[in-house]
Amino acid sequence: MKKGYFIKTMQIILVLIVLGAALFVLNHTVKNGRETQTMLPTVMDTPVYVECNENTELTVSMQAKEDFHVGGFQLLLVNISEESKGTLHLTLKDSSGNLYMDQVIPVDTIVPGEWFQVSADAVFTAGEEYVFTMTADGSEPYFMQLSREEMNEVLPVEVTVKQDGVEVDSGISFGVDVVTEAKVTFGDIFYYSVPLVVLAAVVCILLILFGKEKMVSMVQKIPFAEFFAKYGNDLFLILLFISICVSIYARAYVKGVYITSDSAGYLREAVNLVHGNGFAYDGLAGYDSWFANWPILYPAMIAAVMFVTQTNAYLASKILSMLLVGIILVILRCRFGKEAWVYSLCLTNIGFLNLTYYTWSEIPFMVVLLCFGLVFAKILKEENPSVKWYVFLGLTGFGCFMTRYYGAYVWIVIGLYLLLFIKQYLEKKDKVILKKGICITVTAFVSGCLSFGYLLMNKVMNGMASGVSRTLWWDDYEKLTNDLIGSLLTEIFNIFSLQVPQIIDNCPYSMKVWFLVIVLVGLAWFIKANCKHFSTESVMITLAVSYYIIFIGIRYVSSMDTFYFRFFEPATFILSIGLVGLILPYLRDRKGFHYFAAVVTTVMCMAVISLFQNGSMETENSYYSSLTKQWDDAYADIPEKSVVIFSNIDFRASWYRPDVVEGEILPENTYADLQNIYAGSDYMCVRAEDAATMVEEGDYDKSVKDVLQQGLEEKSADSEYIVINLR
Repeated sequence: MKKGYFIKTMQIILVLIVLGAALFVLNHTVKNGRETQTMLPTVMDTPVYVECNENTELTVSMQAKEDFHVGGFQLLLVNISEESKGTLHLTLKDSSGNLYMDQVIPVDTIVPGEWFQVSADAVFTAGEEYVFTMTADGSEPYFMQLSREEMNEVLPVEVTVKQDGVEVDSGISFGVDVVTEAKVTFGDIFYYSVPLVVLAAVVCILLILFGKEKMVSMVQKIPFAEFFAKYGNDLFLILLFISICVSIYARAYVKGVYITSDSAGYLREAVNLVHGNGFAYDGLAGYDSWFANWPILYPAMIAAVMFVTQTNAYLASKILSMLLVGIILVILRCRFGKEAWVYSLCLTNIGFLNLTYYTWSEIPFMVVLLCFGLVFAKILKEENPSVKWYVFLGLTGFGCFMTRYYGAYVWIVIGLYLLLFIKQYLEKKDKVILKKGICITVTAFVSGCLSFGYLLMNKVMNGMASGVSRTLWWDDYEKLTNDLIGSLLTEIFNIFSLQVPQIIDNCPYSMKVWFLVIVLVGLAWFIKANCKHFSTESVMITLAVSYYIIFIGIRYVSSMDTFYFRFFEPATFILSIGLVGLILPYLRDRKGFHYFAAVVTTVMCMAVISLFQNGSMETENSYYSSLTKQWDDAYADIPEKSVVIFSNIDFRASWYRPDVVEGEILPENTYADLQNIYAGSDYMCVRAEDAATMVEEGDYDKSVKDVLQQGLEEKSADSEYIVINLR
């Protein structure tokens, strides 16, 4: 016994000696250690660019705020095709003309839409100016246009961008690698080496003390399998909910603001709803404009969150997205039980996540569309459904319409099923089928009448049933078709959280069609072989396929945005739910399926942790705060209840100052006309430079010129606008 204890003691001592030696080496400082910090401004996907025209210099003048060592520059370019054989000539000089960098980069080696590094080695001195010059030869790549103020806040330099010597009033997608001396250990270089070494030592000591068999026996007694079998599904759903919520907050509030013109309309209406102005989205500005371009439900939901949380409209829309994601997960849990975690993977679709970042009505639409499909499937499955399910069907159908006008398509789908009911009844004379068909018809009729009544109300109040004319304006049908092909390809890969592979993306559209045909034929064959009539899966797939076909048809005969993920993601989400139901029978009870769940869980945990480690949750200098500061500056000289003539203020800010409207002055307008047209406003604001041009060169009525001239004379020196009292 004593000999055994002695041997174990010596083994433990040896393990500790090896551990100490390993820790000593890993914590040893590397000679000439350096740390590189990449400083990048936030890039939004708004399609606004600064062009690097061929053989024309695009320069970034940088005045250093402090002394620092530059290790390279980061560039993000778009409008690059693989066929391009041009080059990009890059130089870096100081104010004295000393050359620090001179590189020529083939454009076809640059991945569009991704940051790439240009190596450099220079020491910047505080107060000195350095010029980074880019000249394209045989190509015309674009930079993303950014806020210059934000660039100057993020980068260690004050930036001025010039195109062919002319200053550009914006920044570009340009970053700096700052190199600093740092104490770097081998443990820092080899990630996680220290905890892994310690863990290995602990395992070795436990094996020495207890032996392999006893250790294995102790681990096997821990009820991992029972615990995860009982709680694993719910823990996964909770973890997924947390990860999506963190991602929404980090990406759409702290590190970016996702507002389009549609978003601004929703937010403006929500603010007016909170202030009791109902459908008058310009109510706070003094006008009785009727909110009809989109249904009212989504802005009403934002307003409800604003009222409860007392937050601003934009943040309320992000909180609403989080709540809706939670509702979807609860619905999946209630319907699919302990297999809900598999269905919840549909929420990891890139398109779905992007929708949660934007302030758009698609997410609430997807919630009610999911409910509609599940309720309808239940009605089809049960022999004698209770009245409450028909009520739910009508409410969710009306909810689809009230989130998106296009949601009325669900009743077209119901019409197809009713035709099938008629066929079955004529064949079987089954009264159950007749009764069910009559109940569904009554439900569709009532819900349809409510929808028609809403459109009629819009027609009376607005002059148009859906707010604007949606007839065909003009279209490049070849480009539209190419966009359709590209969008459908994107949907396929988005399902797997992947971008379209470069090898496919670079193919001509005529070849992309064949890839789509192969995928669609394969899906059709799989669905035909596995899908049962009137099952939940068949309903979901029918809803999705009908959505695609009807929407594509409508788009070709009416004008709106071109095809992209926003339009197709609701159908892709519903289709994915149906396909998961068809695939699951092949996966149930298969060995290794639980390992897949473990891998997905690990990836989600890593994604959340990375957001914290990358500083994406640091709200001190959030993108939203920076943007609202710019808006505050832009509106600083504009009093309440004003009309801004020929406004150049960021369109995303239209909800931020809902008391302000945009306007114009036509040559035929008199000042009395303007007082009548803008009777809801107390003041009329015109940029001083515009007013001066209108007075000196514009063909405007004398009464208007006189008022503008008076405004110019009374304007304070530091004000950008002249302010005219309309009362």
